Amino acid sequence: MGKIKDWFSKRRQQRLMRDLEAIKGIIKFDPIHALGIEDTETSINFTKRIEEYRIWFGGNAKNIREMYANSKSGLGDSLNYFWAKAPKTKRMLHTGIPGLISRKMATILFGGGVTFKASVYALNEDGTPDPNAKIDEAKTKQAKDIIDNLIIQTNLIDKMSEAAQNESWSAGCFYKLSHDVSLSDYPILEITTVRNAEVVEERGIVQAIVFKTWIEKKNTRYRLNEIYTTNEDGDAVVTHKLYKIKSNNEIEEVDLEEIEEGVEVLETYNNADKTAFVYKGLKGILAFYKPNMKPSHEFPNTPYGASDYEGAIDSFDALDESYSQLISEIRDNQTLRYIPEDLIPREVSDDGEILEYLLDDSFVTNYVKIRGDADQDADNKIDIQYIEDKTESLLAKYRTALTTAINHAGLSPLALGITGLEAVNTSAESQQERNKTTLETRKLKIALWKPHLVKLMTKIIELNSWMQKNTTARQKAFAKIDLDFDNTDISVEFGEYIVEPVGTKINQWGSAKMQKVASTKEAVKNIHPDWSDEQIIEEVNAIKFEEGVTLDNPLRLTDLNEFLDKEEEKKKTEDITEDDQG
Repeated sequence: MGKIKDWFSKRRQQRLMRDLEAIKGIIKFDPIHALGIEDTETSINFTKRIEEYRIWFGGNAKNIREMYANSKSGLGDSLNYFWAKAPKTKRMLHTGIPGLISRKMATILFGGGVTFKASVYALNEDGTPDPNAKIDEAKTKQAKDIIDNLIIQTNLIDKMSEAAQNESWSAGCFYKLSHDVSLSDYPILEITTVRNAEVVEERGIVQAIVFKTWIEKKNTRYRLNEIYTTNEDGDAVVTHKLYKIKSNNEIEEVDLEEIEEGVEVLETYNNADKTAFVYKGLKGILAFYKPNMKPSHEFPNTPYGASDYEGAIDSFDALDESYSQLISEIRDNQTLRYIPEDLIPREVSDDGEILEYLLDDSFVTNYVKIRGDADQDADNKIDIQYIEDKTESLLAKYRTALTTAINHAGLSPLALGITGLEAVNTSAESQQERNKTTLETRKLKIALWKPHLVKLMTKIIELNSWMQKNTTARQKAFAKIDLDFDNTDISVEFGEYIVEPVGTKINQWGSAKMQKVASTKEAVKNIHPDWSDEQIIEEVNAIKFEEGVTLDNPLRLTDLNEFLDKEEEKKKTEDITEDDQG
């Protein structure tokens, strides 16, 4: 039986390695082809597009110019882009809008806060689930404490913000979990983009995720692949493969011992034949890929998502052109002054030779030097010509280009803090209407973020539990984890993006309560979304007490039982006192 199991195990590993080598039909990032080679292969086009997005995100005008001016890149030339065609003498300016769009995504998604919740259901004495699905309050509190501490220990909030920015331009984000007790006593969470990772799928099911590290040793380049997958028992496994990149850009697999980093990897392997690290008992791949938006219209047959820049590059280029024209108008289209040579201040040598006209300045362009009349009676004077100011018309074009570019990226100008593009109305309804495009984009993205964060947090807890049982980690944040993940539900809620003024909420929910379409509890909950359940219950009880609700009303909340007990005890005491006096 053991031989049969070993045969299937080896067969599965061989099949995985073949898939990793070929990855047929799967697009992957290959920096060898980035912005340099004309080709019609899909992988090369995908690589170029990702690099194009990255450079727009970086926002360096010089890099954008070089990208489109490079004829080998095949980008922009056929579309007659401003960045490709503008002469070197033209002042070319970049607005920085693409980078701002990606950076704002973190605020749009997580600016209202993210709340993780846990519910642990009670089990019967025999360990089976309770048919009544009762909440185990003690275990639930323990689970919440564990989640709150792990959020801090893994720096999850900052990582989510970084991931939201990266996935905005790169179409998605990769996550991997690992452990290294010499660095941290808690799980280590790392994120990267498709430039350094790829997905291996079979019929739409993720079989492995490969993370790539580029290493240079003595003028030789290597690529170290870190492969996250599972073994035949479903346990999480991490293996490595090392490739040498030859001078002709061909790739050759070599032994891990060839470089120091490979030797260090081999020393960590813990399976019988020292070929992988196995997280015995920890099920599932310890890595994830989360798409930004789905599907990608440009690369639809891939496991990857769509960038926020997809379909917006033309608009970004047009925006920069209109912005450059607007700024050039400020410098160039000023009042012209025609100045005779004799009236121009100049530096003269001792023998009377003109050395330099002091108005010759490459920055000052609003004067024209003319030859004066030699006749002493001639009226040599400075003539002034007023130029029509085109700033307003150029500004209108810039606003149109700006709105178009931002809308193509799935946002409203208001989301970037840009105002003045439309009539200002400070009401909440107007704000939401003007931000409608942003709200729709946020809704679509949250639909992908929620299940991802639940899976990610669950896997972090499971890895932390594995570390407590199998490593020397000394975790002071909390005690040993004894949760049964089969009866633990984790959920995540996103806070509001547009926060209404308290006065608006009071009017809205106060009216709803008066018209009997909302309960007191619902009104208090929505007016004070940051309150805990205990605070909401206390406020509801106080309101009902002030309204004179009878104490024996069955709809009253249980917190009033203590008050009833005290009243009954007081009455008994008074009765006893009256009897004694009698």
